[in-house]
Amino acid sequence: MKVKIYDRIETLVDIQEKFSKRLIPKGTIGTVTEYYERPKEAYGVDLKIQDEAAFGGFDYENVLLYPEQFQVINKTAEEEHLKTVYQDIDYKVPKITPDDPQFTDQSKISQSQKYPLDL
Repeated sequence: MKVKIYDRIETLVDIQEKFSKRLIPKGTIGTVTEYYERPKEAYGVDLKIQDEAAFGGFDYENVLLYPEQFQVINKTAEEEHLKTVYQDIDYKVPKITPDDPQFTDQSKISQSQKYPLDL
């Protein structure tokens, strides 16, 4: 299984964390941050772990996972919920290019016109 950096994943099994000795539950969501080919295929993954004691309600752990321990997902349940709640909103990111009139008009103004000296 070839997984790309920044792919979102969900764990398929409980993960025993090696350093903190905690058990990370099956179904934990994370993001792939590293890829290793040797000695065998593995992935560095940042996992978002629910923890009521942590600031913001979550703790994060970077772990090494093997392909059989996770699956790539497109959307989390929370994202799907937001999509159904805000389905009528169609947000598009404005694209500004160097030849955009708004951009070129501002660039033609000299520094002295932008910031006149009040003496």
